[in-house]
Amino acid sequence: MYGENAVPAWARLPGARCRAVEHLAKLEGLKEFESLQGLEEDFFQALSIASEVIEIGAGTPLYREGEPSGAVYFMREGRVKLFRSLGGPKPRDQILGVLGGGSVLGFASAIEGLPQSQAATALTDCTLHAVFRDELLAVMERFPKAALRLTQNLAARSRELEDLVSNLVFHSAPQRVARLLLALATEEGRVTKRGVVFVPSLSRQEMAEATGISREALSRALSRLAQEDILNLDGKSITIVKPAELRSRT
Repeated sequence: MYGENAVPAWARLPGARCRAVEHLAKLEGLKEFESLQGLEEDFFQALSIASEVIEIGAGTPLYREGEPSGAVYFMREGRVKLFRSLGGPKPRDQILGVLGGGSVLGFASAIEGLPQSQAATALTDCTLHAVFRDELLAVMERFPKAALRLTQNLAARSRELEDLVSNLVFHSAPQRVARLLLALATEEGRVTKRGVVFVPSLSRQEMAEATGISREALSRALSRLAQEDILNLDGKSITIVKPAELRSRT
């Protein structure tokens, strides 16, 4: 417990001033996570002490499919894609989701103590709080309410994967493209007089992987929407000129 009259042991050691500043920065960062809002102060203190802040650049793998799941990552800033690689005569990736700030990554595999069931790679520069599995389990044992909150976060991610399977099975390729565009625009777009403008964090190849279609099929779908004046394509930038019409295509 870290009440106002008790401080962590490391606070009395040489160099404590620098460590205290780092601790407070981690503490404030963790308190910004929407999924952790309302939890007790002692939980944030314990999680902050257990965590290390890491920064990775765009294109950097956070973890790979099949690797040991030694840590859980609380993403403070950035965008990460989750995917699985499919073998066969024509190997390809299937993107399982794109997660932004406030997300928790690697939790399911770490809790199970099994290798990573999917890979995670940064789409943008990212800042994350990494907590080793054993330390996170110890914190969860001390704070049942926080453990429940993290489990609810896992359940929400499970529902997203169910929605992904449903989308791939029950919707046509053009519908999947429309749904992806709307999702990306919601997370990354800005409203202008011309429409909702965004530069997707996913490349065209990754957009194809996210929708389960070929790169060529994606290009045809985007071109068709542009020809119908629903989209405007300008290099990497996409403008949704008619959001309501695009939504009707989902």
